[in-house]
Amino acid sequence: MRGTLVASTALHVALLSVLFVVRPSRTVVIPGPDVVQVALIGEPEPTPAPVVKANDAVTPDEEQGVRIEKPKPRPKPEVKQQPKPADPKQKPLPTDEPQPVTSSRRTVLPYAPVAGGLSGQVAVDDASFEFAYYLQMVRAQVARNWTPPQGAPPGARVEVYFRVSRSGGISSLRVDVASGSELFDQSAMRAVVITEQLPPLPLGYSGADLGIHFGFEYTGP
Repeated sequence: MRGTLVASTALHVALLSVLFVVRPSRTVVIPGPDVVQVALIGEPEPTPAPVVKANDAVTPDEEQGVRIEKPKPRPKPEVKQQPKPADPKQKPLPTDEPQPVTSSRRTVLPYAPVAGGLSGQVAVDDASFEFAYYLQMVRAQVARNWTPPQGAPPGARVEVYFRVSRSGGISSLRVDVASGSELFDQSAMRAVVITEQLPPLPLGYSGADLGIHFGFEYTGP
């Protein structure tokens, strides 16, 4: 009995083996998603970015359209400001240019005969000086020291300038208006130099010194 069971089992196994070998193979396709096999040969090279130059023409693009560059804003023209008209009520601003000095010269003693052949005139810088007697002493003292040069033509006239201190000292001597004759001008300067000392300024005069213009005119021998 046991031998029969073993023989029967072996026979079934042999039959099943023959069925698997002799039976035609079938390909069973299990439905599923479509799969596309791609063979990769190598890594793709990166696509270089397009180089766009400033002068390149713009080409249309179907997806993005034509790119139009915005025009650069033009510089605004400079507007020069016109000078405002001067306001007649506004006072002019002070300038650095020197203003003309108003002369305070005042003639106290006009030309008058003083000594032989000499007519003298005396003027002062200070218009407030009112001591005519003092100027008469100055004219008389200077005239005594003047000597007409040889060959001096009648009518020759020169004016010299000097300053008198409070004590009567003379300084800043110069020719103010020349006569055209050097000898005549030198004779007038010499008369003031020889005088050297004049009477002190009047006590009623408050100035520290006094500028005097002394005119010499030769009237002839």
